[in-house]
Amino acid sequence: MNKHEPGGMETGDFDVFTCPLDGIRLIEASAGTGKTWNICGLYLRLLLERDMTAASLLVVTFTRAATAELSSRIRERIAETLRVAESATADGPTDGADPFPARLIAAAVAAGLAPAVIAQRLRRALQTFDEAAIFTIHGFCQRALAAAPFAAGLPYTMELCEDDSAQRLEAARDFWRREIMGGGVTPALALWLDARGDSPERWAGWLREDMARPLAERRWDEDIGDGDGDGDGDGDGDGGADGNAAPGFDAVCRRLDAAWAAAALCWRNDGAGGGALAALMAATDAGALKKTSYRPDAIADAHAQWQAWLASGAAQAALPGKESRLDLFASGKLVPGTRKGAVTPAHPFFTAADELLAARAAFDGWLESARLRLLRRFLDVTAAGLRRGKRERRQSAFDDILWNAHEALAGGRQPWLAAALHARFPVALIDEFQDTDPLQFSIFSHLYASGGRHGGLFLVGDPKQAIYSFRGADLFAYLGARAHADSRHTLRRNQRSAPALIEACNRLFSANPAVFMLPGLAYERIAPGERARAPLDDRSASAGSAALRLWRIPRDENSGDDADGN
Repeated sequence: MNKHEPGGMETGDFDVFTCPLDGIRLIEASAGTGKTWNICGLYLRLLLERDMTAASLLVVTFTRAATAELSSRIRERIAETLRVAESATADGPTDGADPFPARLIAAAVAAGLAPAVIAQRLRRALQTFDEAAIFTIHGFCQRALAAAPFAAGLPYTMELCEDDSAQRLEAARDFWRREIMGGGVTPALALWLDARGDSPERWAGWLREDMARPLAERRWDEDIGDGDGDGDGDGDGDGGADGNAAPGFDAVCRRLDAAWAAAALCWRNDGAGGGALAALMAATDAGALKKTSYRPDAIADAHAQWQAWLASGAAQAALPGKESRLDLFASGKLVPGTRKGAVTPAHPFFTAADELLAARAAFDGWLESARLRLLRRFLDVTAAGLRRGKRERRQSAFDDILWNAHEALAGGRQPWLAAALHARFPVALIDEFQDTDPLQFSIFSHLYASGGRHGGLFLVGDPKQAIYSFRGADLFAYLGARAHADSRHTLRRNQRSAPALIEACNRLFSANPAVFMLPGLAYERIAPGERARAPLDDRSASAGSAALRLWRIPRDENSGDDADGN
């Protein structure tokens, strides 16, 4: 039974034999619930009831292997249904072991088709199936661009470059030589980049990730500023004519130098900080400080680190990083580190250390902001230049294919292109839609949901799998696409797993309504399918009688038992 969500979207269980064949329809399916089975059903219904050809019915999935498997399954379904249809035409209806062909033919007959017409259309589809439009998304976009290269502003012929890593690295090295090695940044920022492990090779990797998802929103820290400052340190103004100066760098340096000089003087006058060390050790022995932080070995490490920094003669010297104990000698750490009712140790160096660490944090923060501004400019400038250079060389990589298709459809230069592609492929079935991203959905949205075009788009996927970023999935893009659908349906019958395991998973994931945390991503209960299954025979010693067995992982080796539960 169907129902309607607050926004008016129709929802309910999916029935491939009665589902309307127009509109934008989202079909959500967990593993084992028959995604391919239902895609085959939709495909054959469209061939029969809409009199579509294999060449005009677009099917898209996300890997070559999945494309080959889906193509094989659809062809087998056409041939199998044709055998049943021809038998029904000659001798009347016959029942086979598989109910799929009979139910599909019954749906076509209910739509007004004669058995002879059904057989004729299936025969035509089988004879022309080599022309079937079953592609990966890259394959579809490549064919769409090849059909209208001038509309996309592309050369007539393009060479596919399957690996453009060398070109990305070359572009990153060019930027590095021009902007960094050429003296465009201050020595302090150059040292900071080195300390952060930055290099052309590392930035080329980030460029690859950025160009693979060009419509994804970049979220930079708010405090990096809007300018292109990279720390050339030529004043406290708003930047020079070249836009390279960021405000406040000289002031940050002056504050750091003054704080470092004051702390170094205090350290020397105290005999290399011996009095400060003695104050901390005495407070520790008296139990005034919390031992979680102020252990004798930690205090000794902090003293050694202060001694090394102040003896270096450089306020900007490299600090210990994650192993730093410097804050143990600062008032800001000592006050919360003192036990309730005890007296916080006092010494002039503790106050000086507080100011020096704050000044150094401001200095490091400024450099990190300058680094991020530089990285942002690198991504903006280099990505556009790299795409332009490849077009001039008549080359395109896989990511360029999708970007070029998006530019051609969304750029507005050739508004007829989307209409022409829609006319050529009036209906599309998109498999594994949970692996989509904003760029991919934008392409299909411009084809099937823009410019007055509406309908003929089926999106099949599992939102629970969209959480896997290693697959390139974008959960928010999926949820955004869901909002554009006319209806959302669910496949609820698992044909693969044992009924007891299905019910165990239902109980486990239904125990917390917000198990996936994000609004709009809920667990849908699944029921066993009708297919007969062989009983599970688990002869392992610990199997017991439970359908699903969980093991609790202890927090550490001494945290108690590792009992399991059912």
